[in-house]
Amino acid sequence: MKRAVMKKSITKNRVVFGGTLGFFKSMLTGFSMMLLPMYFSMMNISLISYALLLTIGDLVAFLIKPVIGYFTDRHGEKKFLVGGIILYTFSLFLIGQTTSLFNIAMLQVIAGVSSAFLLSIIIIFALRNVQKNPDKKVGLFGAIQSAGWIFGLLLPGFLIDKLGIGAVFYLCPVIGIVLGLLVLNVKTKFKTRTRPSLSFVKKIPLPLIYKTIDMAVFNAFLIFFIRYALKTLSLSKSMISMIVAFECLVFVLSEYGLSRISNQQRRRNWIPLGMLIHAIGIAVMLFGTNLAHYFAAAGLIGFAGAFIDIWVFSYISENVSIKNKGKVIGTVDWSRELGTIFGAQVPAWFVFLSVNPFASIFIFPFIGLVTNLINKKKRKRV
Repeated sequence: MKRAVMKKSITKNRVVFGGTLGFFKSMLTGFSMMLLPMYFSMMNISLISYALLLTIGDLVAFLIKPVIGYFTDRHGEKKFLVGGIILYTFSLFLIGQTTSLFNIAMLQVIAGVSSAFLLSIIIIFALRNVQKNPDKKVGLFGAIQSAGWIFGLLLPGFLIDKLGIGAVFYLCPVIGIVLGLLVLNVKTKFKTRTRPSLSFVKKIPLPLIYKTIDMAVFNAFLIFFIRYALKTLSLSKSMISMIVAFECLVFVLSEYGLSRISNQQRRRNWIPLGMLIHAIGIAVMLFGTNLAHYFAAAGLIGFAGAFIDIWVFSYISENVSIKNKGKVIGTVDWSRELGTIFGAQVPAWFVFLSVNPFASIFIFPFIGLVTNLINKKKRKRV
């Protein structure tokens, strides 16, 4: 009994502390996801170059995430967190000090790889011990770490309007120092010397597909709405930050609220609900004509993401052993790179077919609904 209580306490501490680390990492990522599209838009580069610069780092990070997960399963998370923080914060800072497309591309590769270290390992650290009835723990972690997005997305617009975009880049290493100090307090002796096995692979496809779709919708909204708002709507950077941060606020509140009522039975409906709400949000954004519409679209996208996030990480928690959590979460976290790549590239290429880039985003929830339907039919046959 005493051992069970102690294990429960350790699991909760990892969830809360991991969420705190995730909060600062999300704040830093939010900074970069607002700063870089604004910075590149101000450089007046082509749409294709714009999309490529925002995704080149993700192409490299895509390859390294499962490897990171494997090594954390064997050696723990701390050393990888420290290395990722140093590389990520300083590469972001240096991007703001150059206008050379080649230099920016190289720094984006470094930022992409180091970012892959960070969030994947934070998720692994927080959720490794979570197994039974995971919904509330997943929701708590998701709400804490995602709250960082609100500040990371909200502050840059106001600071850029007041201080200029160059000054805001200096805040990246400052946030990194705070995050680094927190990481120094991480204490984990988890190690395993199990033989390599591919038994975990069959647990990956569904959560990877669903989370990729969710991230593709979010990134497409973020990347192309910022460009549209700056160049067509002529909105202030602070107003753009408010709209994007509202998406994250709704996501945080929704994930925590849903986690209070979610369970294995109810969770079966979360994926189709999330995909349908994504589609409604895209429609509102596509046909929107005023600020209220854009805020509503952002809120709907955030609401949809909460359903999908709880399903994905609850599924992993219940179905993957502790010794394989690193590999599975590291691989499923490909969704962030794939979501950025698809979210940036698909709308950009649809422009050549004279299709509104916002209209092309409908393809993502459509794929999600079809995948969910096929999976349900397979389960009925079994």
